[in-house]
Amino acid sequence: MARKLDKIYIVDVEATCWKEKPPDGQISEIIQVGIVEFNLPSGSISSKVGYNIRPQYSKVSEFCTELTGITPEELEGEKNFSQVYDMIKERFPHLENYTWASYGDYDRKHFKEMSHLHKRPYLFGRTHLNIKNLFALKWGLNKEVGMKKALKILNKELVGQHHNALDDALNTTEIFKACL
Repeated sequence: MARKLDKIYIVDVEATCWKEKPPDGQISEIIQVGIVEFNLPSGSISSKVGYNIRPQYSKVSEFCTELTGITPEELEGEKNFSQVYDMIKERFPHLENYTWASYGDYDRKHFKEMSHLHKRPYLFGRTHLNIKNLFALKWGLNKEVGMKKALKILNKELVGQHHNALDDALNTTEIFKACL
């Protein structure tokens, strides 16, 4: 199927994390994903969704809860990565035919690693836009800046909670719109 250019999917993930290196036997794994379907012709959001994911190979640390607001208890009854992967595939059946984007390259790399770990095909298409890099280029910055700083440069407020996957995907969408 030919690459489609009428939509872009803006994705953000949150993952288990620690102040230092992971404890023995644990790995950083995605615990939340936010996806915004952005309609390019209209310049508007046509769909948005956020999923919590129960970790299978790690525990949510106190540091992670402080950063993301996500507690271990909150994830206990949630679906695992493979189950959420299937839900995303069902909701957005042709993701691989579209360009997708994230603020930085972390989300792309982590989704690839998690797909490999769970023996699932890579969910997204081959074309990924790094909006963090695009923003720095567009505004002639000497280096890439964090999401909060980019929003400040745009005189926009951070919407929702920083390090919440759906909120960050929505904020990234605002930065992307400014780059168009």
